[in-house]
Amino acid sequence: MLRKLLSSLLFLSVAALSAPLFSDQTISEDSINVAYTVTNTTFEDTVDINALEKPKEVSPLIVLGEVFGFNGFIWAWDRYVLDKGYARTGPSYWKRNFKEGWEWDHNHWAINFYGHPYQGATYYNFARGAGYGFYGSLLFTALGSYTWEMFAETEYPSINDLIATSIGGAVYGEVLYRLSRKLYGVDESAWYNQVGAFGMAHSAYLQRKMFGNRDVITGNTPMDLSIFLGTGSHFGNIYRYGGRNEDDLDQRWDDKHVMYGAEIEYGKPFRKVKRPFDYFTLLTRGEVGPDGTLFQLDVTGKLTNAGVHGRGHWVDFATYLDYCTFYGDFATVGTISVGTGIDFSLWLLPSLRFRMYHQIYFILLGTTDMGYDDLIREVHPEYESDMDNYQYNMGAKYVLGIEISIGKKFRFNNKTIVDALHTIPGSLPHYGADGWDMLLMNYTSAEYDLTDKIAMGGRFDTYAKVAAYSSEFFEPMSRGVFAYTLYFSYKLF
Repeated sequence: MLRKLLSSLLFLSVAALSAPLFSDQTISEDSINVAYTVTNTTFEDTVDINALEKPKEVSPLIVLGEVFGFNGFIWAWDRYVLDKGYARTGPSYWKRNFKEGWEWDHNHWAINFYGHPYQGATYYNFARGAGYGFYGSLLFTALGSYTWEMFAETEYPSINDLIATSIGGAVYGEVLYRLSRKLYGVDESAWYNQVGAFGMAHSAYLQRKMFGNRDVITGNTPMDLSIFLGTGSHFGNIYRYGGRNEDDLDQRWDDKHVMYGAEIEYGKPFRKVKRPFDYFTLLTRGEVGPDGTLFQLDVTGKLTNAGVHGRGHWVDFATYLDYCTFYGDFATVGTISVGTGIDFSLWLLPSLRFRMYHQIYFILLGTTDMGYDDLIREVHPEYESDMDNYQYNMGAKYVLGIEISIGKKFRFNNKTIVDALHTIPGSLPHYGADGWDMLLMNYTSAEYDLTDKIAMGGRFDTYAKVAAYSSEFFEPMSRGVFAYTLYFSYKLF
C-alpha cells in the first residue's frame, strides 16, 4: 500500500510540473476562458445571459442608502414599537462614542455570535444582490455595522460586535446567498423555490426583483445536502483540580440523547476557486438530553486555492475563512479564523479511496465560557448566569480530517479540531480572569448506504475542554464528555 501511495504522489507531482509543457497539445477545461466564463463558472455552473446585458453593479450610493435605511428601520422599531432603552440614543451619545471610543461588550452570547452575524448577512446581501463580490460586500457589511454601533444604541460601540457582524455576516451572507441562488436559479423556478430563496437571503432576493439579476451565477453548482437523525448516550464529567471546591463540584454527565443535524458540501474540493466560497462546507448538529444540550454550527469556505487533479487523485493548497460555534451546557465556544491548509485524495485501490486534509488557522476573535458561576456568586451575590460570563480570545486552531471510502457504499470519517485560545488583554468582564482555554473535539463515524438516498451510521464523539487562568480564585478546570450515537441520514441532493 505504501508503494501505491508513493507512486500516486509521484504521479501528481509530475503532472503538476509538466502541465505547462503540454499546453500546446492539450487544453484543460479550466483554461478555456470563454467557455469557463459563459458555461462553466465553478463546475457545471451556468450564467444568466440577461445579466451580461446590464451594468454589473448597482450604484454604491443606492446600496449604502439601503444599508443605512435598514439600520434606521431596525432602530425605529426598537425605539417606538418595542420601546427599548438602548434605542433612546441621540447626539450626546454620538459625541461620547467618538470621544471615548470602543469597548468589549458581554451581552448574551447567542445575541453576539448568532444574532449579529445574521444582521450582518442582511447588510452583506444588499451588496451581493446588487452585483458586488465577496470583498466589496464585506466592506458594505462593515459600514453597516460601524454606523449601527456608533449611532443606533446608547451602549458604547463594541469591538466584538463590529468583528462578528462584519466577518461573521460575510460568512453567513455568502452561504445564504449561494443557497438562495441554488433554489431559484432563474426567474421561472417554482413558487416554493422563490419563497425559500427569499427566506434565505431576503435582501439579495429583493435586489434582484428591483434591479434585475446582477450576478452571472445561476446557482447550478453541484451540492451535497444530507440531513440526519439518531439517538445515543452521553457519559463524562466536569471536574476542577485541587482547591477548596474540588469535592463538591465533580459533576457527572450521563444521559440518553437525540441527535439531529444537516451537512452541506457546496462545490467540489478539487476545483479551482474563482471566487471566495466557490467551495464551502457547513455542518449543523444538535444533541438534546435530560442533562443538557449541545449545538454546533460550523462554516468553512475557501478563499483561494492552487492544486492539481487527475484520474481521481488531487492535491489542493488553499486559504480558508472559518466561523465555528459550539453552544450549550458542556461549553460555549466561538471562533472566527483565517488559515491555510492542504487537502489530498488518492485511489489506493480501484475500490479504496483515501483523503486527508490539514488546516491551521489564526483565530481573529474567539470566545470561551468560564464555567465558574458558583465562584462568581461568592463575590457578586447579585450575579445570575445568562450566558454572559465568557472571555474574548485570540489563538490558533488545527483541523485534521481523514476520509476512507470502500466500494460505493461504505465510508469512514474522523475529524479532529483543537482550539488554543488566550484572553485578549483589556477584554475582561469585571469577574474575568486572564488565561488559557483549550477545546478538543474529535468526531469518528462510519456509514453504510442502504439505498441511493438513505444511509445508516454510527459515531463516537469526544469533547474536552481545559481552562487554566492566572488566578487563585478560579481553579483549573477540565471537562470531558463522550457520546455514541446510531443514526440514519437522508440525502436531499
